[in-house]
Amino acid sequence: MSLLAPLPPGPMQPRAWQIIRYQREPLTYVEACVQRYGPVFTMRLPLLGTVVAAVDPDDVHAILTQAPERFPDGPDSSPIAPIMGEKAMMFATGATHRRQRRTLLSAFHGGLAARWSERMTRVTEVELARLPRNEPVASLPATRRIALEVICRLALGTMDPFDFALLRDEVGRRDDPRLALMLLFPTLWRRGGRLNPGGPLKRRRDTVNRLLLRQIALRRAAPDDGQECDDVLSVLVAARDELGRPLADAEIRDQLVGLVLAGHETTAAALSWALERISRSPQVCERLSAELAGGRTDYLDAVVRETLRLRPPILDVLRTTTVPVELGSHRIPPGMSVSAVCAVAQRSSEVWEEPLAFRPERFLGDKPAPYAFAPFGGGVRRCIAASLATLLMQVVVRTAVERAAVTAAPGPEEQPRVYGLSLLPSRGGRVVLCPRGAHSTRNSSISGERVASQLG
Repeated sequence: MSLLAPLPPGPMQPRAWQIIRYQREPLTYVEACVQRYGPVFTMRLPLLGTVVAAVDPDDVHAILTQAPERFPDGPDSSPIAPIMGEKAMMFATGATHRRQRRTLLSAFHGGLAARWSERMTRVTEVELARLPRNEPVASLPATRRIALEVICRLALGTMDPFDFALLRDEVGRRDDPRLALMLLFPTLWRRGGRLNPGGPLKRRRDTVNRLLLRQIALRRAAPDDGQECDDVLSVLVAARDELGRPLADAEIRDQLVGLVLAGHETTAAALSWALERISRSPQVCERLSAELAGGRTDYLDAVVRETLRLRPPILDVLRTTTVPVELGSHRIPPGMSVSAVCAVAQRSSEVWEEPLAFRPERFLGDKPAPYAFAPFGGGVRRCIAASLATLLMQVVVRTAVERAAVTAAPGPEEQPRVYGLSLLPSRGGRVVLCPRGAHSTRNSSISGERVASQLG
């Protein structure tokens, strides 16, 4: 087939209409496109342009392994570079990317995760204890606080309390409508003057960068006591390249920004989805509680995996082809944006029995087929903090279920919505928590449901 062959068919509605559907009803919209156009189709979206999407696990595998670059032209081709930093790993290619990834992977070794488990539990207990009892409450704000606190501490270790609180507050603020404007018009990041609508965002970014550079300088000046590193910053400061040179301050800063900004939002989404899914499956909550009481954790791991299969924190993985890639019967030429829609691939009836049912026991047997389960992407750009996110999900779910019977809030199941980088619950992951053993005859919409126990 010629490289000039037409792209796969796809919806022809206006770009604005397509992006609205894509964000408001992502799974429904993609599945409707699959039914009409087949498992490989073309979308045309604002900012992203023309994107060839694929949902078959084999095509997902092809994209993630044969199109390893997201921004082959570097940070200049990304509207989020001014936020993440031009030296962030997501913009690196080739040998630079391999070096950065190898360095960061050393910060997520198993011993570090084990040492952080107890601290994750303490943070979770504090945040869940703040939630009201006997009434519906959105879990997403609490899971955001948990994820942000844990990831900031893991990334930065011990730092001045005032600086840490300021950093956490600046990173955690997500209610600024100017962010969408800055992404639509990236040149605003380079403009100065009082009339620039992105001025406050630029000042927030500069505050975060200044705090991180200060912490890097302090860590460089601290004597090496020979103890094992307990945070990502220490690993990056101690790292040396192939010539024995330390990493530049700007490179360390941008790796930390990428880890904290992207990591805490997607992890918070996964945590909220886990609580929301458990709340609507009383039999799962009961079995999980019994298994944990008996000291068994296999089912806990299965619950986490089933949550990530049915409600992953990201919809798709975007890449840019640098060589021709075969997707189904289509040969996609170099230079095209391609999307591995992992969230839909994980709901395939050809791979999973009753794919829309929340059934953790499916993960107690054989391992799923490769790339039929890829919540963290795959290939050389698989999420570097996947093990950390999975551990935190286990800690939060275990802590909640050991202290609570998590039950559903009134209303229908929550649907995923695209916000930023994440698939978020449409109503914030609402659940009900009550003191253990307290049974309430609630209104008819939730009459007979078990209520959750007091935390802490």
